[in-house]
Amino acid sequence: MQVKEQGFNAALAVLRLSRRYGPARLETVCRIALQSQIRSPRYAHLRPLLETGQDKILSTQPELFNNEGGYVRGSDYYAGGSR
Repeated sequence: MQVKEQGFNAALAVLRLSRRYGPARLETVCRIALQSQIRSPRYAHLRPLLETGQDKILSTQPELFNNEGGYVRGSDYYAGGSR
């Protein structure tokens, strides 16, 4: 049986990172983690990003991949060539 309070400590640990690094940096690192392949970012994922300053490095670089559009194949696309 799961208790809904079970995740409070993990969430509070992430929020405590803002005491040391500031809320803006924590927000940036959370955004970076969510855009990466990490499905559920946790304290163990976010703390190393903050310690190494990757939020500062990545926020100054232009975005490499922009997912605002692109090539979208319709439902009638057939990958095997002509039918």
